Amino acid sequence: MPIRKAGPIQILETVKHQMRPGRATLLCMEAEDSPESLPPADAVARKRRWYPICALGAIILAFVALASFIAIRTPAYESADEPGHVQNIETLVRGHWYGMDSRCEMLNRYCSGTEAHQAPLYYLAFAGWQRLVGVPARATYHGQSRLFDAQQGTFLHHSNADRRFLLWLRLPNVLLGALTVLVTFFAVRLVSSDPWTPVVGASIVAFLPRFVFLSAFVTNDNLVDLLGAVLVLLALRFTRRPTGWRMAWLGFAFGLLVATKLSALPVGLVLIVLAFMVRGWRRRGGFLAIGALTAFAACGWYLIQNTVRYGDPLARAASARYLAQVGGLGTFFIPYVVSNPLNLVFVRVPQRIADGFWYVSGSVGQFHWPWPVSLVFWAVLAASVAGIISRHIDRWTLATLLTVAGAGLLSVWIVAFQTSTYEARYVYVGLSAIAALVALGLERWRLPVRLILPVMGLVGTVVAIQQNVLAVHWG
Repeated sequence: MPIRKAGPIQILETVKHQMRPGRATLLCMEAEDSPESLPPADAVARKRRWYPICALGAIILAFVALASFIAIRTPAYESADEPGHVQNIETLVRGHWYGMDSRCEMLNRYCSGTEAHQAPLYYLAFAGWQRLVGVPARATYHGQSRLFDAQQGTFLHHSNADRRFLLWLRLPNVLLGALTVLVTFFAVRLVSSDPWTPVVGASIVAFLPRFVFLSAFVTNDNLVDLLGAVLVLLALRFTRRPTGWRMAWLGFAFGLLVATKLSALPVGLVLIVLAFMVRGWRRRGGFLAIGALTAFAACGWYLIQNTVRYGDPLARAASARYLAQVGGLGTFFIPYVVSNPLNLVFVRVPQRIADGFWYVSGSVGQFHWPWPVSLVFWAVLAASVAGIISRHIDRWTLATLLTVAGAGLLSVWIVAFQTSTYEARYVYVGLSAIAALVALGLERWRLPVRLILPVMGLVGTVVAIQQNVLAVHWG
């Protein structure tokens, strides 16, 4: 049979037929392009929802690593007022109650120290912890001090045994700092629908250099900072739905603050502000009464004790006499007098806050940054908070955050009229509120821009560790 030669048209049709996909191929292509084959949108959203949580975990781990490193590498008692705070704890561990009698320290009876005027909640908690872990009471170090040197420690000799003992007290303070970061995250999450805004707020607290260094040592400021963050969380919950129970918890948190440190008293203003959320003077008075009663339930025992022992719920006169005797007024054992109130209010206190808010460390504050460095941080903070102007934030949320932050600032001015040793760290009772304001002000920016301040703080913390922990000749 003769073979017919295919014409050009037949050859073209044959090639097209061979290149045409079969039915199985078409079904596979349709299956790949079908909506059922693509990952569900809610599954992707659930996966992305974990990113901020993972970032928070990384931030807390970094904070714990930095603060623990400082606690481990810094010799015993080379932090501001640490010997006095430890002595209060050891007095309680021995079964005595510390008091404002400077002669006790001289007689070595462990009933007084340089911080005996402080409220007792922090010391009771840590004395209970020390007894729980079975660490015996230990006398604080009162060794010979060297002449002041900004590049060295305070004491001439250090004991590794003292440092090992102090780690039992220092490392739980790191935990208090980590909890402060965590509570700040939950507080900011109450007032923002952006999943990254709480992370930004938490990172601002976690990488603030002075906060990291404070969290590494024994000081009641760490419990104050944590309770301040809890108070912000409870206050923001109240703004969402005012109830008697929420006001009760808020008042109780304020009472615990007072039982930890009296300088936190101005924070009580938030109870008054939030009472005005509701209409009618009767309901307002009811909320105020609930807050006041629960606050008294938390700290009333301490105020009554002061009245019995010193004749004043706040022990103001007794504290002034005691601090003058132990040199705690910064006036070389003479009474502290404010000769120029206007200069104090408008010059000295703002300058102290500006210089010391970001970073100061050392037993006498000998390690600190030059003012141009602090100025850069303040400029970034101011630009961040200014972003609130363009944001539509609930007025009661904004009023709550501004009240707590302002009360922290106000506490510095109040203490400045009582002693010359006032410090910018008193502002940290409102640190979570400040971080929330900054995070909300930055919310309209992309995430890398919002993380500029935390990254600056992290870099500053690492530099401070290198210069003021590793490079210091401790002796």
